[in-house]
Amino acid sequence: MVEFLILFPTLLLLVLGAFQFALIYQAKQTLNYATFMAARQGALKNGRMTPIKDALAAGMTPLFNIKPELLDTEGLLRARLIAAVEAFNPLNTRVEILSPTAAAYNAHKADSESGTEIPNDNLMYRPTTVKGTMSVQDANLLTIRVTYCTRLIVPIVNRVIYALYFGFSGEQVLASEYFAETTAPASALGARCLDINDNIQALSALVASLPAPVNSLATLLNSIPTLPTTIPGLDWNIGGYRIPIVATATVRMQSPMTQSP
Repeated sequence: MVEFLILFPTLLLLVLGAFQFALIYQAKQTLNYATFMAARQGALKNGRMTPIKDALAAGMTPLFNIKPELLDTEGLLRARLIAAVEAFNPLNTRVEILSPTAAAYNAHKADSESGTEIPNDNLMYRPTTVKGTMSVQDANLLTIRVTYCTRLIVPIVNRVIYALYFGFSGEQVLASEYFAETTAPASALGARCLDINDNIQALSALVASLPAPVNSLATLLNSIPTLPTTIPGLDWNIGGYRIPIVATATVRMQSPMTQSP
C-alpha cells in the first residue's frame, strides 16, 4: 500500500499524459492537412487571407466533431462553426504568408499588365532575374505558416504541460493561478497562447505607456470585467489551457498574387 501510494501520482501523470499527447498529435496531424488545404485555396484565390482561413477552418472541422449524441448533420454543423471561430480568432490562430514576401510582390508587380499582381503566366519563359530577394518563379510559390493554440483538456496534466511549456509564467498555473488572470505584458502578445482577458490586460498596459490623452483609454480597458470564454449554443471554450502547434505548407500559385502579403 505504501509503495502504491508513492507510485500512484507518477502512474496517474503517465496515463493521463499519454491521453493528452495523443490528442496533441491528432491536432498536429489535422493542422498539417488543414494548412495544406489553406495553401491550396490561397493558390486558387489570389493569395487572399479570407479564403485561406476559410479553407483552414474546413480542414480543421473533423477535430471538433466530438459530440456523439448529436445527429450527423448537427454534429458536422457544430464542428464547422467551431472551426470557423478558431480559425478566424486571432487569439488562437495566426496565419502568416512566408512566400512571396512583400518585397517580392512590390518588385514583380510592375512586370504585370495591371501593375497590381505578380505575373503568373508563361513562367518557364520569363527571366529568372532576382527581384525583391526572389525570382518571379519563386514568387509564385505560396508558402503559409499556421500557428494554432490547441486546447489541453485532460485534467491535471493540462496544467503540468502548460507550465512546462511556458516556463516561469506557466509555473503560476501549477500554483492554481489560471493564466488568464495573470498580468500579461504587452510584449507577450503573440509570444504565447493568450485568451481574451490576457489580451485586454496586455492592451491596457500598452495604452497606459502612451502619452496623453491616449493613455486615458487604459482606465476604460481596466474597467472591463472578466469576459466569458464559452460560446453559448456551441458549448465551446475559446480560452482554457492552450499550447501552440505549427504547420507549414507550400503550393504553386494557380492564380496571380493580387495583394501584398
